[in-house]
Amino acid sequence: MKVFDLDTARETLVVIKPIVEEINTKRMELTEAYERLQEEQDPLERMYLESHIKDLEALIDSLFRKIEALGGVIKGIDPILVDFLSFHKNRYIWLCWKEDEDTIMYWHELNEGFAGRKPISLLEEEEDML
Repeated sequence: MKVFDLDTARETLVVIKPIVEEINTKRMELTEAYERLQEEQDPLERMYLESHIKDLEALIDSLFRKIEALGGVIKGIDPILVDFLSFHKNRYIWLCWKEDEDTIMYWHELNEGFAGRKPISLLEEEEDML
């Protein structure tokens, strides 16, 4: 698993954010296709919609795999949460990003989840104390 410093994680996030946007766009399309399938009576149209749904699901899955290939660890999908493994003060931590945030602003210990997020400024304060 790739280990990031904060700058590298933030640089990688610049690549990941458009992927997340595409995932969300495809999810909306998927929801619409499911709704249309529920209402559709024509067997040929239903077959098309079922095929389209499978294609969208496969595309969404491949986009999530693309994020993982870049080193991000998917921790949630609604909203999308991506963590980046990092090493700080002789221990591993997660740098944490949620899809509506501009950049990585939080971190948490490996054994903590989203609820344990702390501001990045705390890491910077620890560095200043050394």
